Amino acid sequence: MAKVKRQNIREIITKRFIAFFIVVILLFVVLVVNLYKIVFINGETLRNDVFNTYIKERSVDATRGNIYSDDGSLLATSLPKYRLGLDPSVYNRNATSEKKFKEHIDELANALADFFQDHSAEEYKNKIVSAKKNGKNYLLLNNRLLDFQERKKVAKFPLFNLGEATKTGIVFDKVNVRYAPFGQMAYRTVGYLKDKVAVGIEGSFNSELKGTPGKGLFEKMDKNTWRPVEGGEESVPKPGLDIYTTLDINIQDIVESALMKAMTTYEGDYGVVIVMETATGEIKAISNLSKNANSTTGYSESFNYAIREARDPGSVFKLPSMMAMLEEADLPLDMPVSTGNGKYHHYNGTMSDSHPMGTISVAQVIESSSNVGTMVLMKKVFASKPAKFYDYLKKYHLIESLHFQIQPNPRPNFPVPAKWDAFQLLWSSVGYSTQYSPLQLISFYNAIANNGYWVQPIIVSKATRADEVVIDYRAKQLRDQAPLCSPKTLEKIKSMLEGVVTKGTANNIKGTTYGIAGKTGTAQRIINGRYIPGKYYTSFIGYFPVKKPKYTILVSIDNPQGHAEATYARQVTAPVFKEISDNIYLRDMKLHRKLTGTLPDSLNKASLSHTVHPMDQTILYSNFGLPKVEEDGSWLQFKMDKQLVQNTPLSFPAKTVPNVVGMNLRDALFTLENRGLKVKANGLGTVVSQSIPPGSPTRKNLLLQIQLQ
Repeated sequence: MAKVKRQNIREIITKRFIAFFIVVILLFVVLVVNLYKIVFINGETLRNDVFNTYIKERSVDATRGNIYSDDGSLLATSLPKYRLGLDPSVYNRNATSEKKFKEHIDELANALADFFQDHSAEEYKNKIVSAKKNGKNYLLLNNRLLDFQERKKVAKFPLFNLGEATKTGIVFDKVNVRYAPFGQMAYRTVGYLKDKVAVGIEGSFNSELKGTPGKGLFEKMDKNTWRPVEGGEESVPKPGLDIYTTLDINIQDIVESALMKAMTTYEGDYGVVIVMETATGEIKAISNLSKNANSTTGYSESFNYAIREARDPGSVFKLPSMMAMLEEADLPLDMPVSTGNGKYHHYNGTMSDSHPMGTISVAQVIESSSNVGTMVLMKKVFASKPAKFYDYLKKYHLIESLHFQIQPNPRPNFPVPAKWDAFQLLWSSVGYSTQYSPLQLISFYNAIANNGYWVQPIIVSKATRADEVVIDYRAKQLRDQAPLCSPKTLEKIKSMLEGVVTKGTANNIKGTTYGIAGKTGTAQRIINGRYIPGKYYTSFIGYFPVKKPKYTILVSIDNPQGHAEATYARQVTAPVFKEISDNIYLRDMKLHRKLTGTLPDSLNKASLSHTVHPMDQTILYSNFGLPKVEEDGSWLQFKMDKQLVQNTPLSFPAKTVPNVVGMNLRDALFTLENRGLKVKANGLGTVVSQSIPPGSPTRKNLLLQIQLQ
């Protein structure tokens, strides 16, 4: 038997070692080859990739333009705010910086804790020490935005005050924040940009306001923070244009105060007021208030109903219907119209008047706001040619969109004649089966006040850069070259609108010195597709002074609460119109010459008290012929109890808190902010109280709260 040869153990181990060595050599060769590729072949590409991950060319926002009122008062601007950060790596550079860090870190942590009041000093210290230990070159200390005065204070904290920022590590990341000096005034109209939502003037004029962004290199410090670095091709951002509105802050203040008072009284769902300058079509004030349980007043501006909300207009639409009928048939104002028992039956529908009126005149159809009378006349004039009525409405700018500057502004909901049902002609003539925005309606009434000439409403007059007018929006404004109707028809329409106030549905606001003309409107509200009796959308649209109109005003309140007949436009919106017109008349000295002791009825029996700005004294007293104090530049306390007038000069000692009770918001802000105080305002109207007593010592950035009513 053959003998089997067995392998030597050493021989086996040697072979395995050689095999393992060969594998290691091969792996080393592969590693060297790949390392060569990384360093010498792909190195430049990889370095660029890393560079681009942490250093990128980013857009640099331009300074956003300001928004101004018609007199140049600032409505919205951008203020610099600062987010506080720290570069802990500067304290690892040498022994000196390390020593300073150890000496002052506790003091810095205490200062940060006292200032921000959100974490303990130990937490701040641990956060900074940990970032330093880990070699971080950026640490966000707090996300709260600091104003300029706060920035100066923080820069004096221990450790931060030992030298330049490059040595102390302090980092202030600048953030531009939009600021409204007048707070909530015209809030929805001025608008805002928030969470990708753009509304109001801020949204509609964003392309003009935002300017042209620049570009530059930025280093990524953490998830949401980038810091500029030198290098690359930088371009400087171009600031945005400044926008000048047509808003008058004094009239806006009057409007907001009057509307808030009415909303509080009647607890409506929402309310709207628009004031338009008759000759120019310029919006001088616009306010929208709707219920808000989170507001201290119960109401706030959350939606621009004046521009975007379309509703059945109700009886205010009888006026364009009457104008069309007068133009088409030349109806005499004294022509009798039978309204019977106050009900009009048409197919299976019935339209009623507020009460039976019997036989009335054409003029009384408008003055008494008769639904039946309007429908009787409409059938007489347009039943055989309904499309002709539609043509008149088109001429009156009541079919197409106004193309208003604030977007969106929907076109009216009025179907073309080919789509009319059996009710459209008659029901639309009294303001039903159609939807209009308040802005569309006031534009029509404004044309009547403007001698029949329609002018497109505008709220922005120009866009400027420094003193240069870049865009003149007035030059783009649309104006009709011919009046909406004949002079004869216009005279009849104006006569009826005066009659509404002197002897019609709004005779509760007659008797003013200047005179009011207008129309009431009370429309039943639609709920779940049905008109509900006792639930109304109320309006009053008119103009004043009646002989030479300067302002056209619309007041609408939706769903006022109370007894049904006490929530008609007569009781709800007409008095608001008068309150606004009285106050505008009192302020606007161009509306009247020197008075001879006669004030509007609403003021003759009133007790007035107001703080008058030095610049307003000469204008006020030269026009009213009232006694005044010496011209010494003092503020004046004006008091009138019926016919007795008292004037008391006011003085505000230096370095003390002024007394602003009795001032409007504009004057209060001017007075307090000029003393370096920070102001928080609540409410609307005039100041009734202030949180810090007058005469108290003041200091920079002291917060003072004022309550307006």
